Amino acid sequence: MFASIVGLAGDLTGRRFGLDAKPLTFGRSESNDVVLATGLASRVHAELRRVAEGYLLTDRDSSNGTWVNGERITERRLAPGDEIAIGDDVFRFELTDMRETAGNVVPQPRPAPDVLRVTVTGGGPAGLSFALLLEYLMGPLAAIKIYDGRWMRDGGRVIWKGPEHGNIRRQQVVTIQSRQFLKLPPEVQERLFTPGNFTEMWPKGPDSIHDSGPRNVRIAHVEDQLLAVANDKRDHIELIPEVFDAEAASADLAGQHVLAICEGGRSRTFEHFAGKFGAADPSLFSHEGSQLQDMVLGLRVKSELPDPMAVLLTVTQNRFLLNSLRGEGFLNMRLTAAEAKEVVGIDPVRQVFTECIQAGPCLLERTTGNEFFCGAHHALFLPALLKQSAFWARVEEGLQLFGVAPRHLTAVTGFKLDMVQRPRFTAQLYPRTATTPGTYGFLLGDAGNAIHFWPGRGLNSGLASAISLARCLAAQRRGSSLRDADFVRHEAVMAMLQYRHKTRAWRQMVTTEENGETTAIRDLIARGITEGDDGTFDQAADFEALMRLLSLTRGRLESRLEGLPDDATLRAHLKRLPASLIHTLLVSQPWDTGSVGGEEVDLELLLEAPRPHRPATGQVSPGPPAAQATSAR
Repeated sequence: MFASIVGLAGDLTGRRFGLDAKPLTFGRSESNDVVLATGLASRVHAELRRVAEGYLLTDRDSSNGTWVNGERITERRLAPGDEIAIGDDVFRFELTDMRETAGNVVPQPRPAPDVLRVTVTGGGPAGLSFALLLEYLMGPLAAIKIYDGRWMRDGGRVIWKGPEHGNIRRQQVVTIQSRQFLKLPPEVQERLFTPGNFTEMWPKGPDSIHDSGPRNVRIAHVEDQLLAVANDKRDHIELIPEVFDAEAASADLAGQHVLAICEGGRSRTFEHFAGKFGAADPSLFSHEGSQLQDMVLGLRVKSELPDPMAVLLTVTQNRFLLNSLRGEGFLNMRLTAAEAKEVVGIDPVRQVFTECIQAGPCLLERTTGNEFFCGAHHALFLPALLKQSAFWARVEEGLQLFGVAPRHLTAVTGFKLDMVQRPRFTAQLYPRTATTPGTYGFLLGDAGNAIHFWPGRGLNSGLASAISLARCLAAQRRGSSLRDADFVRHEAVMAMLQYRHKTRAWRQMVTTEENGETTAIRDLIARGITEGDDGTFDQAADFEALMRLLSLTRGRLESRLEGLPDDATLRAHLKRLPASLIHTLLVSQPWDTGSVGGEEVDLELLLEAPRPHRPATGQVSPGPPAAQATSAR
């Protein structure tokens, strides 16, 4: 028997839609099998699927309802001749005996879609999350290859290279918002957030959905778990431990549908195809005629302060940021322009300076001799050798502020941070021919949107871009080739992410003075340091002013974060700090949470959460958790 529906009224009158093993969906979205023009239809309104007992019509929580024979239904098993009404469109359900064709054309089932061929360059969090989500949503309908030169083979699995192979793993602690992690496959969520591997240091905010707060986790743990899950998906994901060479792979790329560029801000693949994506504009993030750049010194530490105290101290000033997992993490120190010039390495043998800490950036580990050494460039961290210098004294003040004993500073690294405005994130790399599908390239993660880390949104923006593209590709396509129109919503999501996260980041790089002048925050810090060194400040007044700021910040946070310190605890802690440091912290100003707060980018305004792939056996694979399935109509 062949099941179908035929249009009786509305724009689809006379059109017949066949039902095979895959459910038949109705709605306004182009991803549906039956695309409805009526304004009374939801984006995904209803679905008809084959079950063991026959054919089941289900309303997908639509706004205006699905009707069968004049009765509104939630679910209804259909019989031949039943009439289905959705807004102005009416259809009749039919079962046809394939032998009873008597001069009529036999209805044909919909052809199986071609397998989507996908290449991913870069196996970091954005690349692996994109691949795993696409595999979860499409199953055998997607064939995915991921390249990363930081991997190596270990028996039948692919693992991360270690320091002995020249790969320095990132140990930073990152904060993942629930708006992102709840959209990842359930298996990935389970692996990322095992007991002991995450904490909830930061309070809930606008990006906290379904009563789940942001979670702190080590970036190396994220990478390890994502790669481990990908190793278990070898039927659909091929892991290739090699650096991707775009020029050498051009013939293979022309046969792919998708190239997802996820190699970070220094992507060689992006450089190869840069002309396809248009010129980036640095002028939007410039100050006094030049692109504004922050230099940050990353100090790997273990803090003795409880998390609530560390959060309060962090958000009340702009000089230092501590992000940690049970106290262990990185204390990030925003540098002035003069300080940035001091952050260099020195080769003790050749007596030459190196910029590996800035250009790499490399991680310089503490040695038994209390020096900080870069094995890759055989360089020592120069400021640590000049322990009597004013700069190293300011580093030690930061340790004191966050309760870090000198012995618990175990490594240093550096970050240069700047931003550009990208004109687009999607481009056709190779045209469609008689033998090739036409290859589209996409910029994901830092390759698309390198975000200033001070607001802590870089990883979240990368995950959001990966989720957006995976959902877009998993939606049903017309034909075997991709079109520009298929990515309208993804480009819209990327544009919203760029606007939201980069404007937030810009607010963490500059401030507007009372006279309307825009000032770089690094320059405020420089002014505070100079005034502190000169003694041109009121020590008692500054102490009380900082206490008032801490009290105001605590008042904003106390409903969302338990265990915040009282005034007596804060006063006792601040009295141990140098007065010049307190002055610098005060001049640096608190985080501009008022300006950067507000509505967040909700992917589901444009891209609904699709259902995961259903195996051909007819067994239904588990659907996404309720948190993932929520959609805005």
